[in-house]
Amino acid sequence: MAYTQQSPPSLHAGPWLPPGFGISIAGLNIVGGLLYVGAGLPSASGEMVEPALIDPRLPVDRRRPDWTGQGLDYWPSYASIPPESRAAYLCWLADGRRYPHAPIGYVFLYFYGLERRALHDARMDRSIAAHELPAILGEVRRLLAIYGGNGSFRRYAGQFEQVLSTLVLTGQGLRASAGPVPAASREMQPFTLRLGLGEFAAQGQPVPAEWALTWIRSHPDYYLRTPATRCVREFDALFRSRYGARHGEGLVVRPGRKEISLDYQPASAGFQGSPALTLPGVPDVLTMAAATRKLVALADECTTELDAYSRFLGRFPDGHMTVQAQALLPAELLDIGSGGAGQVVEWARGWLGAQQVALVPAEEFAALLCAPPAKPTKKDVITLAQLLGRAGIGIEPDPRVGGPVQPTGIMALFAAPDGPTAAASDAYRAATILLHLAAAVSAADGETSEAEQSHLSDHLERALHLTPDERRRLHAHLRWLIATEVKLTGLTRRLAEIDEKQRAYVAEFLTGVAAADGHISAEEIKTLTRIYRLLGLDPALVKSVLPASASPAPASGPVVVRRAESEAGYAIPRPAEARTAPDSVQLDHDAIAAKLEETARVGALLGSIFAEEEPDQRPSPPPPAADPVAGLDSGHSGLVRALATAEERLSRGQFEDLAAGWNLLPDGALDRVNEAAYEVAGEPLLEGDDPIWVNRHLLGEMLT
Repeated sequence: MAYTQQSPPSLHAGPWLPPGFGISIAGLNIVGGLLYVGAGLPSASGEMVEPALIDPRLPVDRRRPDWTGQGLDYWPSYASIPPESRAAYLCWLADGRRYPHAPIGYVFLYFYGLERRALHDARMDRSIAAHELPAILGEVRRLLAIYGGNGSFRRYAGQFEQVLSTLVLTGQGLRASAGPVPAASREMQPFTLRLGLGEFAAQGQPVPAEWALTWIRSHPDYYLRTPATRCVREFDALFRSRYGARHGEGLVVRPGRKEISLDYQPASAGFQGSPALTLPGVPDVLTMAAATRKLVALADECTTELDAYSRFLGRFPDGHMTVQAQALLPAELLDIGSGGAGQVVEWARGWLGAQQVALVPAEEFAALLCAPPAKPTKKDVITLAQLLGRAGIGIEPDPRVGGPVQPTGIMALFAAPDGPTAAASDAYRAATILLHLAAAVSAADGETSEAEQSHLSDHLERALHLTPDERRRLHAHLRWLIATEVKLTGLTRRLAEIDEKQRAYVAEFLTGVAAADGHISAEEIKTLTRIYRLLGLDPALVKSVLPASASPAPASGPVVVRRAESEAGYAIPRPAEARTAPDSVQLDHDAIAAKLEETARVGALLGSIFAEEEPDQRPSPPPPAADPVAGLDSGHSGLVRALATAEERLSRGQFEDLAAGWNLLPDGALDRVNEAAYEVAGEPLLEGDDPIWVNRHLLGEMLT
């Protein structure tokens, strides 16, 4: 055995050839070191000769090198392989250990030696091997780049690479600031992640958002749901944002007693099991219950927030920048300056300008959602209203507060700086219905007075205690009512359906609203008179039911009663001292509660008058049970099975009828069925909105 010295001889102790050493074996010059060469070296377990040990005394048949690897068994050992295989192995080493088509057994035989040096020798005497670990890590990465296509080698070498990375970091001092290294798969334990998290815990430092995100994605016991895997970029961004909002600089984890153990199963049979590798002083926090619960709760929250957006992309994979998709994003992720959202907001701001309210063609609004002659659905209009609300713009009519979908005619845009609309209160709902009634009255006699109705809306605002947002919306609703031809079809008949006592109650309430400020103007009396007439009540009763405190509005200037004459006067008494206002106003909560209850009753009563005719809906019999399909429940499974006898192209109405037959809502059923289809084949079963196309090939796969 002859050595070619390429490094100081003092580094070479025993059969191990350090990095940089060269040697000549069987007439082959092998350079680079990282080999065991000698005789009789026990394995790490002590139960056998080290498999990676190259014994120069053993025969080598260079005339017939085994380049097919036929002489190798599952766990090869240099001592047990035939001379032909030793020849091929030594040639592979001498060629630089880089021939891509070499049998993988030779690569493993060399790999065994790297495992022993890092996991056994370094544990026995760190002074020998600590400085070699970076070189061994570099060699493993080089081998992975060449032979990583082999699944078995990729798994072992990939895990070993992470172990080496951890050991290198430990030897050089922990450097969590370098950033986390996520596990390539769940088969690989994220050792470098454990190491960094342990450093943060040991030093009492907060865990940065990027590390927390890698933590939850790599946790061995937590599996992210579909939105987190389908919408990776959006999930990561939302998680980082909410993690920072909730934990500031980061979550501070209290270290436990358990230290990090590197649970690595070596490829070499020389270990006879897993070596006991621990990192003293570095706590293992990856699976700590308290911290994991907090991260899981946040991840679940983000997943739920992205659920609707994910389902939309499941149906329309290329629809990321559409209005419908962007409107489903959480507020932190919505960019109202780009994509379809940017176009919508630019359109609305162009119409609104510096105005508080602007009337716009409903057709233009509808065109933002779908191409003519298709009409937007209620769901689409709500989606667009939500998006505009985030830009500080409201619409009227708005389906979220009881308004109709307006595909044609006129709509109103208004400034809504307080953001998205909340659910309509009873007071606001009653106010809109009362305005509607006033507009209907005006249209009924051919006289539409904007000033008259504005005056009524002002009274409604004060009398019904509307919020600032509701007041702005009510003004926009009034502008829309005045510009819209109010529907009167069936109004008289519906009014006739409520009894005289209820009509009198409505009239009395309207009168009370008009008299809320202590006086009633001539315009208000005129409006009330018309409403009384529409309700079938005697218009003369208007004045008789006015509150005693209500008086006609004062004259705008002095009124001459008779000419003044000079008379002897009297001394003007000293004015009484003005009473100071109390420090606080005492509200009559019982009176307020009664007013709100009364408002709710009137709103419900008038709502029944203006409600659209509903078809007779009798309870349908329960659908028959269906055999499960792709993990779906009976109803959705029955729908999928029914598609087998349906046409490939279904109209929206046909699909709704099909869903109704299984007591399912069409949109929810479509989303749920497509979710199951994605689990089966990674593509949707149903595509489009109207018509809806059925993927026949996938349907057959789901039904088999």
